[in-house]
Amino acid sequence: MEPFTYEQIADAMETVFTFVTVSYDSYTTPRDYGNGEEMNMAEIHTLSLIADNPGISVSEAAKMWNRTLSAASQNINKLCKKGLIEKKKEGGNNKQLHLYVTAAGQMLSDRHKAYDKLEFQQTVQKLLQKHTAQDLMTALDVLKTGISVVEAYKNPNKSAD
Repeated sequence: MEPFTYEQIADAMETVFTFVTVSYDSYTTPRDYGNGEEMNMAEIHTLSLIADNPGISVSEAAKMWNRTLSAASQNINKLCKKGLIEKKKEGGNNKQLHLYVTAAGQMLSDRHKAYDKLEFQQTVQKLLQKHTAQDLMTALDVLKTGISVVEAYKNPNKSAD
């Protein structure tokens, strides 16, 4: 296999940049997930993370989402103000808070999961009109490796897989 030319790599990186930009715009655009109130993806996915992991701490949520403690705390505080999650002190440890969804939070998390499932199915069907399932799996593997490479740049002590 011949090495890529600089022009090919530059074109490919422009495509990746465009994908990231479009994805980021979608990620930050608030939408109604079924309760009449608009939320961005970070908020709704944080809610579902807490619904799937009752009693999780803020620091555990930040680590699972690869976010700073500050960013996770901001999303969690927004969800608390909306009455979707609760913070509880447990086990005699007054420093660490445990997070739980409220009934309204659970209902919204369930709606979000149904919304994501439908959106994902529609996206995959569109992709399969032009690409094979194997193409999609290969692309996913490449993205996973890309994530490892970028994380290794951010943290030189962590090796890329």
